[in-house]
Amino acid sequence: MKRYIFLLVTICLCINVQSQNKKSFLKKGNKLFKDSLYNDAEIKYRKSLEKDQDYFGASYNLANSIYKQERYDESSSLYKSLKDNANNDEELSAIHFNEGNSLLKEQKTDLAIESFKEALRKNPNDDDARFNLAYAQMMKKQDQENKDQENEDQENKDQENEDQENKDQENEDQENKDQEKNDQPKNDQPKKKDQMSKEDAKKMLEALEQKEKELQEKLQKKKVKGQRVKVLKDW
Repeated sequence: MKRYIFLLVTICLCINVQSQNKKSFLKKGNKLFKDSLYNDAEIKYRKSLEKDQDYFGASYNLANSIYKQERYDESSSLYKSLKDNANNDEELSAIHFNEGNSLLKEQKTDLAIESFKEALRKNPNDDDARFNLAYAQMMKKQDQENKDQENEDQENKDQENEDQENKDQENEDQENKDQEKNDQPKNDQPKKKDQMSKEDAKKMLEALEQKEKELQEKLQKKKVKGQRVKVLKDW
């Protein structure tokens, strides 16, 4: 009986020492966290969890220390895994709140908004969660406006490129048209200066015929026989 009691006391003492160890590591981790020594704090929290892997305080603060080291993907995963271990709505609200901040750092705005909403459902009086929710919603709206502006700018740029291409094509077509026009043979050659119109030739012929007539009359008067002048057409 005495042996049994001694064994029981020994087990209780071991459990008490183990409990003190995990709390001691948690306490040291918290002090380091307060001094902004987040990597050292992480080490203490992990040592605390080695004593008790289900120790909520160490798990929660471990996630916080990792968040402070800007390892947001890892901290978001840790916050998510903590939800089933929360003891009450207050703890659960705090988890959702921190998860929302971590997701916001990852630029996962929609997921962050849902986390802040869950934090408010568990604790409607949490003004910090309400403020961060409004901020996340504003960021989402701004992101959408920026995206719309980028799309509009791209559409305008595409339209400008298309207009320039059309203008270049029109210029090229006009150049080709002008070149074809220049390559065509010119049929409207100017008349040579020594060419004579039919009207001028007719008047000249009539003048020659008149001179011939006058000459014949003159020869008749003198009774001189002679050959008749031939008038040739030179056209």
